[in-house]
Amino acid sequence: MNKLKTILSAVLVSSMLLGMTACDEATSSAGSESISTQPTGTGANTTTDPDANAATDEEIKELDTSTYVPSGNAGTVKYFGYYDITVDQKGKQQVDVFQTEKYGGKIEWISATFGDAYYDKLATLIAADDSPDLLTLEPQAFPYGVSKGLYQPLDEHFDINSPLWADMKDVIESYNYKGQHYVFPHRMLAWRGLEYNRRTVADAGLTDPYELYKKGEWTWDTWRQMMIDFCNISDENIGYYATDGDVNAFVCTTGSVCIDYLPGGDVKNNLSDSNVTRAVEYLAEMGRSGLLYPTSHPYGAWVSPQVFSQHCDKILFIGLEPEWGYIAMTENVQNFTGVENDIHDTISDFAFVPYPKDPEADAYYQGSNCFGYMIPKGAKNTDGAVEFIMCNRLFDTDEAIQAQVRKDHVAPEKITYTAGKYAGMQKWRMTWDEELYDLWVEMRDPEVFDFVFEDLYGFGSEMQGYIGQSIIDCTFGEESWAQRSAEVMPMVQALVDEYSV
Repeated sequence: MNKLKTILSAVLVSSMLLGMTACDEATSSAGSESISTQPTGTGANTTTDPDANAATDEEIKELDTSTYVPSGNAGTVKYFGYYDITVDQKGKQQVDVFQTEKYGGKIEWISATFGDAYYDKLATLIAADDSPDLLTLEPQAFPYGVSKGLYQPLDEHFDINSPLWADMKDVIESYNYKGQHYVFPHRMLAWRGLEYNRRTVADAGLTDPYELYKKGEWTWDTWRQMMIDFCNISDENIGYYATDGDVNAFVCTTGSVCIDYLPGGDVKNNLSDSNVTRAVEYLAEMGRSGLLYPTSHPYGAWVSPQVFSQHCDKILFIGLEPEWGYIAMTENVQNFTGVENDIHDTISDFAFVPYPKDPEADAYYQGSNCFGYMIPKGAKNTDGAVEFIMCNRLFDTDEAIQAQVRKDHVAPEKITYTAGKYAGMQKWRMTWDEELYDLWVEMRDPEVFDFVFEDLYGFGSEMQGYIGQSIIDCTFGEESWAQRSAEVMPMVQALVDEYSV
């Protein structure tokens, strides 16, 4: 159960796209049969500086390469994705390092549409012998995409037993398909957190969830009572907006998941598990009590971070990947005019906490995931892609760099444009709340939480449809999970059987 592996959550209500100009936000009505997934990048908000790619005076970090010596001739690596890692929060600094003389690399972005079309285009490129060299680990990539022959194993390029990968060995092992490993992730991530606004909490006379968490009092029941108190203030107030992925993140706090891809290739179907049933029905009871986002959608079909940032006085919690959510919400209210708006030292009122502890669980369980890159079949510059993956791993394990990364977040230096229309002007930098940055790091620490990984999103859109739709119908409707899960069990099991060894 506690294997370190992830596929990012499916989101029933909408594609949780990152507000980047390369991709349009897609939405659908809650309760519809449209299933889409949350991407892995953090992305820039559409209000950010239009000259964001112009040269700046920002220093490029210097990696310790004593344990791995780059070739200096990595060449051009074609990255296929729906967002540009050369400007994204999870990739820009690593790309800058890769594009120095030490590596001799260059990242070329090939734009892709998010969703099923992503895999269709990838398959077309591979079939045409025009394959890219690098992709981020995305929903449906494992085991679905691997089983379709879209990716190549990485064992000949990386040593799973080397010290560099020691703390990720279990993670890597979970991407074992028929004896070969397809992902060597460089970073653990919190799958979901509960995002909220501290001013809203204070104005309602409630205790900050972060303070409850630090005191060990952040549980299902204190979370529920907080929503009851908030909703009692006004009929317009909403306690929690949830997609199917957010419900699944709540289920993870029991220590159980709906679908579990086990080391060695067996797949376990847990739809009838008592913990899964208990968690879904707990949320369903809150929905029937008027605490959850209603089906009438007063703020639209999907409460994105941007929508939440404008209506957080009426919605207490939403579930998002913590880093992305915090950045997206803060940017949306702080960065309307780009570089000309100097808010360098401003910390927003937005915050996040882990999902609350299950009072009946034997440990503090959290849904978790990881971030890494895969190499598709037919890649022309596999060696360059391998070097970029190693660059990312070295970046994340270099203590000096990570100390500087923390400083960059909580006390960033001002950056000035050296070229482009804003040459000579200060570049906007977001300042993190120091407690939240440390909490974000803590939420990825296996010494603090027992991690579980919901694998259902790696088995294709059909599986997502069966389970995701059922979860939403039961959480927001009158159907019982016991009855609905029994109805879809045969279809889900048939899909599971296709992958089980």
